[in-house]
Amino acid sequence: MMISLGIFIVITFLSLQHHMVTFDRRLMHWLTEVTPGYVSQLVSALTILGSGEVIVILTFIIFLALMLYKRFEYALMLLMVSIGGIVLNFLLKILFQRERPGDMTVIEMFGFSLEVASYSFPSGHTMRSVLLISFLILLSLRHAGGKVMKVVLTLMLLCLMLLIAISRILVDMHFPTDILAAVSISVFWFFACLGVTERLMPQKR
Repeated sequence: MMISLGIFIVITFLSLQHHMVTFDRRLMHWLTEVTPGYVSQLVSALTILGSGEVIVILTFIIFLALMLYKRFEYALMLLMVSIGGIVLNFLLKILFQRERPGDMTVIEMFGFSLEVASYSFPSGHTMRSVLLISFLILLSLRHAGGKVMKVVLTLMLLCLMLLIAISRILVDMHFPTDILAAVSISVFWFFACLGVTERLMPQKR
């Protein structure tokens, strides 16, 4: 958790000092060059999985399932992870106000525009995806069938997480450092929520 926080602080400092501009541009150019057109289109389509609408719907479904099975400790953690993550991302965007590599957009949800600029740092799509997928990985590791099933589910979820993150670069909505910062602060927030939840509510295995 602390390593992730340290990585986020380093990336933030270097980005604010404009020391990562060359890295961002070269990596974006390299990804565009090495990714075939059809792969780029397929991966770019995955970016919708990290949209606010999809994440809200999936979170609500998972929350209801957890409540139905009386796994209140996980339901509590899911609320902390998701709601806290959204607030954290919003505050960081407002704090740093980094412009996007493409056109500036506004925050939208289910077709409603909040008329608030959606800044680039850190990536909201990536944060939402990393937090929810990390939660699903936790459930898989603790409650999936055998070891093989745990490994398969974890690898699939990690691949999905990676593809969504890369898609944000390919659609020219984020710099690579926006993605790295989002992943690192998300890992920190996830384990912080896990620690708090386990102190408040003992886990039933």
